[in-house]
Amino acid sequence: MTAPPPPHSPYGSRLDRRSLIGAGFAGLAAVAVSPESAIAAGGAKAPSPPSQPTLCGLFPSSGPEALAGDEAWRGVTLALDTANRSRPNPIRLIRADAADPTKSIAALAASTPPTACLGTMSSSRSFAATAAAELANIPYVELDAPADAITTRGFKMLHRTGLTTTDLAIRTVAAITGLLAPAWHRAPGTLRVALLFDDGATDGAFAASMLAQAKQAKLPVLLVMGYASDKLDLSNQVERMQRAQIDLLIHAGQPEHVILLYEALAIAAWRPRMIIGAGSGYGMSAIGDALGHRIEHTMVVDAPLYDKPAQAILRAYRDRYATPPHSSISLTTYVGTMLVITALDQGRSLGAALTALKRKRGALANGWGVDFDADGQNRASFATLQQWRSGALVTIDPSIEGAKAPRTSL
Repeated sequence: MTAPPPPHSPYGSRLDRRSLIGAGFAGLAAVAVSPESAIAAGGAKAPSPPSQPTLCGLFPSSGPEALAGDEAWRGVTLALDTANRSRPNPIRLIRADAADPTKSIAALAASTPPTACLGTMSSSRSFAATAAAELANIPYVELDAPADAITTRGFKMLHRTGLTTTDLAIRTVAAITGLLAPAWHRAPGTLRVALLFDDGATDGAFAASMLAQAKQAKLPVLLVMGYASDKLDLSNQVERMQRAQIDLLIHAGQPEHVILLYEALAIAAWRPRMIIGAGSGYGMSAIGDALGHRIEHTMVVDAPLYDKPAQAILRAYRDRYATPPHSSISLTTYVGTMLVITALDQGRSLGAALTALKRKRGALANGWGVDFDADGQNRASFATLQQWRSGALVTIDPSIEGAKAPRTSL
């Protein structure tokens, strides 16, 4: 009997498997604007006086990360829309392609350097972009790439408003020890846990953070399995987990890897009791559309969703793009961009103004606060626990007001 089609996700339009693997993401990205040409957030090309602030968004606009890069860009654009309504001299916004971050930053530095660069969504690209910006003396604000080491290199021109892979790992351990183990009437140390990850910059960093946090919590990880980012089959990894009788799988991978995993699970006719997915690979609406009922009850740790405090931003997104958000990435970049704009209005250097900002948890639209440390990392950002339910991600984090009750088995 053929399974019914997956329910439509309120976070975006339906994409089939072919759309997600390979070049499918690329066709959904916005056309990149060259670093040398500037546009106001409203879209009209115009020359600007030197005193007018200019922000450059540096995000992937081609390849498998293009859909997520475009979602990040949309959040930045929405923030500029909001801010420029009340500004007599609007902030200019340009977009540069993150395909070659070093080249893009060099082009910006050689023409008219922007007031700041915003990026990058991709940790591997962020490492290159932030290093190039540091050399070019251009302030760089990382909005969404989470690899811990991005902000531990002693850079003076770098701040990160978003969370880290350690934040994701901390929330994962809390979900296991505080929710799943008690619900299963098991001591955390008796659980048979597997960690599966691709060896890219973000997911590899998460794996390292996860192992460190698990060790600290005395949570043994029975299987640790990395794989190349261009891997096309995860059946061997699934077979290993089946033989080891794994209770819980923690997976950090790109969207195409998520599909490969669930295909391998279906072929094996086996699955663990629960899967926790880390980061944006599990957070795109297209994943729910492609996998349908197969991803039901899968847990996700990621940046906060468009919950009640962010409803005005959600409406603005729908009004501008005539579609619901594809993920919470746009909310994350919106919040970070608004912080940058607030800092620009302080009449001091951007770095000093950002460092001076202090906001309590809950002050920002996604529930975050603001507290930058000496490395430029916002320590008041955090991940939340989410779950796929009826084709959409919902918040099940008990620390978040209005969270749904969790389902503790697939």
